[in-house]
Amino acid sequence: MSFAIAATVASLLLSAIGLIGDAPPASASAPPGPHAGRTAEAAAVSAAPSAPNDSSTPSDTPTATPTPTPVTLDTLPGGLVTSFPLTVSGSGTPGDRITATAGSSPGAAETCQATVDDSERWSCALASLPDGDGVAVRAESASTDSSDSGRVKVLHPPVIAGDGVVATGGGVRGTGYPNATVTATADNGASCTFPADGNGSWGCVLTGDLPDGRHTVTATQVAPFSSQRSGTSARITIDVDRTAPGAPSITTPKAATRVTAGRPAAFGGGGENGAHVTLYATNDQGTTVVCTADVAGTAWNCAGTLPQGDYQLSALQRDAAGNVSAGSNTVPVSVIAAATPAPSQTPSPTPTPTVPAPAAPGAAPPSGPLHPDTRGWVATPFTTASAPVVTAASLPGWMRSAGLAVAALLLLVLPARLLTAALARGRAQRESRPRSSLFGRNRPRTDVSDASALFGRDRGGARTGPAATAAGAAGAESTRGRTAAGQARWLAPVTLAATAVLVTFSTPLPDPGAYLRVLLAVAIAVAAVNAVWVLAGRGLATHLRLPAPHLTVRPGLLAVVAVAAVGSRLLGLTPALLFAVVLAVTVGPHAGRVRRGRVAAVQISAVAALGVLAWLAVGLLPTPTGWFSALLVELVNALALVGIGSAAVLLLPVGGLAGRAVAQWSRWLWGGLSLVVYTVLFALLLPVASLVERGVGVVVIVGVAAGFAAASVAFWLWERYVAPAIDRTLR
Repeated sequence: MSFAIAATVASLLLSAIGLIGDAPPASASAPPGPHAGRTAEAAAVSAAPSAPNDSSTPSDTPTATPTPTPVTLDTLPGGLVTSFPLTVSGSGTPGDRITATAGSSPGAAETCQATVDDSERWSCALASLPDGDGVAVRAESASTDSSDSGRVKVLHPPVIAGDGVVATGGGVRGTGYPNATVTATADNGASCTFPADGNGSWGCVLTGDLPDGRHTVTATQVAPFSSQRSGTSARITIDVDRTAPGAPSITTPKAATRVTAGRPAAFGGGGENGAHVTLYATNDQGTTVVCTADVAGTAWNCAGTLPQGDYQLSALQRDAAGNVSAGSNTVPVSVIAAATPAPSQTPSPTPTPTVPAPAAPGAAPPSGPLHPDTRGWVATPFTTASAPVVTAASLPGWMRSAGLAVAALLLLVLPARLLTAALARGRAQRESRPRSSLFGRNRPRTDVSDASALFGRDRGGARTGPAATAAGAAGAESTRGRTAAGQARWLAPVTLAATAVLVTFSTPLPDPGAYLRVLLAVAIAVAAVNAVWVLAGRGLATHLRLPAPHLTVRPGLLAVVAVAAVGSRLLGLTPALLFAVVLAVTVGPHAGRVRRGRVAAVQISAVAALGVLAWLAVGLLPTPTGWFSALLVELVNALALVGIGSAAVLLLPVGGLAGRAVAQWSRWLWGGLSLVVYTVLFALLLPVASLVERGVGVVVIVGVAAGFAAASVAFWLWERYVAPAIDRTLR
């Protein structure tokens, strides 16, 4: 019995530790007995814990699915992004595919992709981003349908146009961010700065020591939305060439050739190899481009059509660096109407000769050799003024004229005033003056009146110094009492005739037969301008209750007429800068500074108004068809040129000119009147084609004017301060 109990206990222990299977039935391990029931129950209890081992293992238990992590984008750079590529990064679900983009319309360069690693991080590089303030950068998940975004400021370097070696006269151009400020710099330090326009285009001329030859150039830019400068652009190589090519020549057609209107005509000549030639045709309506051609070897050829009329052909050539040559020889050409073929009566395989159709009643006959009375009228300096245009499109031209007017006042007029004041002050006068300090209150009144009439006002009202001795062309009486009573009657017509002759010869005419007609037109214009000048002075003097002024002839002003005429001819100015006022009206010395200034201002305004009205009438005149119509065109143009040119010269505050009286009365009125008149003058004269044709650059003109201004100011400072100090030291 004890043996059976021991066997049962051992079986239970082995079953508990899993070394044996289920306990065998009690009948198989122990004989039946009174404790057989309890033994079976114990075996059943011991077998119960081992039942799960028969159906599953711990590794088969299911694990929980992890929660997806939304994609995030790390903080983007806070400053201006100027270097590329830009690396962006963030976090997300491991194994997720992330796409990063930049801008509103991303392309391949503005897109990158990355996979989230096991540490839940991702990063990729955007090769490029669009320029701008607040460019959007976005990261999107491929599996979680989540995204994140941020913004960043971006600015690429500007681009300098050109491939390979760029031939230039010192100018560079390219593209950048709209309205950005672009700075280009050469390898030797020469640089230039220019704002880009609304489309991003920019261009400037490198200034500084930039010798001819090859140089490398880079550029940077500053956009309106940031003060930080962009990176440096790619380098380009430029070949600086500032030597203008020689003037081209026109060999085809020959002089006085007649071509047919509307039919292509052949033109040709010689030039510099590789240059680009532009052929121009000029008549009373203006200048048009006939055709263009590249010079191959030493010859150029092109074909073009022209409407009916008489023209002067001329050509310019521009080399690869942009240098413009002087003007070519001029060739007169007459373009006649095309002949109408007569209808053929019977069919014929051979062409039927054509005969000219009869002119329609009232139609204007063709000009040129068919009407010798109008030959040469288009080549005078008095028929090249084009009518003024006041539209939105012409605003840049008027702004340019206003800028040139300001430059002329600052670089020419005011320095000339100081120069004449310094020359007028004699050494004897300087020695007799009381001592005065440089900035003290003891400066003599004569110095203020004489040397600084434009920068201050003689509040005492007295006329002192050399400036007070001349009342100017405004009509003040000289201290010498010069009046019309002491002048011969023939002096006025002789002086006016000499003025007309000098003005007429300000520009050569290709047809000598036109001189008589031009001289007549100029004589009438000169007489009209002087009459307006005198009548305006007398009328205002009467209104101001002054004694009736006397008419005075000033033959000394013929020197000013000659300087303007000869200077225009030597410089080849077309239209010419002309002056023709040689008469004056004189009033008594009791008139005072204020009334003399008013008379002078009204006279200048009247002459300028006459010129402007004539200029406006230019566009209303028809094309001349005869001697009288040609005379009318030349008269109106002469009135415009002489009126506006004379007003501009009279405004000079030097010597006995009227501008001095106006400046001594009111410097602000003088400045405003000068700005208006000089703006109109430059609008009338520019573009001065002759300056371009002769290769005279704007830089040279500005340089000469600046040199004159510097020399004039230096001489005035010497005479005003240095020389008196030396005299006091030597005493």
